[in-house]
Amino acid sequence: MKTLAQIRAQNALNASRIEGMGRGQKGGNALSGFPMLVKTDGLLAAAAFAIELNPKGKPKQEGALLIMNAVAEHLASVGICEATKARDLVEELANSADAAQLRRATAETIAFLNYLKRFVA
Repeated sequence: MKTLAQIRAQNALNASRIEGMGRGQKGGNALSGFPMLVKTDGLLAAAAFAIELNPKGKPKQEGALLIMNAVAEHLASVGICEATKARDLVEELANSADAAQLRRATAETIAFLNYLKRFVA
């Protein structure tokens, strides 16, 4: 049986191999500020930022969307949520989660992002 830290590390390592992970606009780093975005604005607001679309229907922040998709997959792998994509995660947390589940998902997201940040940097 694996520890939660091992699962976080494994999922973060797998996500770090995704092309474009954490890439911000104009070549910046979207991942460096993402944990703070979750802490200050909350998981739902950070996810809404990540799934925001431009007028052409494409993601405004491709790197942020990849980050939130990785978060959704991680939360599903540890049994906090069922959704494995960012948009579905927002719907699940906004519509059917209680406050305790949202707090747990937020705390686990921050812990996961700390691993992901190290592997991508």
